[in-house]
Amino acid sequence: MARRFRNASGPRIRKARDARGWTQEDLAAKLQLAGLDFDRVTVAKVESQIRTLRDFELIVIAHALGVSMEDLAGGFDVVRSDLDDLQRGERG
Repeated sequence: MARRFRNASGPRIRKARDARGWTQEDLAAKLQLAGLDFDRVTVAKVESQIRTLRDFELIVIAHALGVSMEDLAGGFDVVRSDLDDLQRGERG
């Protein structure tokens, strides 16, 4: 059975958050202060790759974490390897 696969950035977001010693709740609070309507559940869904990320959300998340968009997106090679699954919205 295929599972939903909506973004390529979730594991990198988790890694950056963990590197700062933040909980999902901590990141959600910082994102709310920055203007995004994210709670802990939304952060968990993003990190688990079951929620799609909009480009402006990724920009705000990168800013909150103090990293570049490329750090979170992983660059072309990473996205290219996941492109078919991302376009289908699921991973088999």
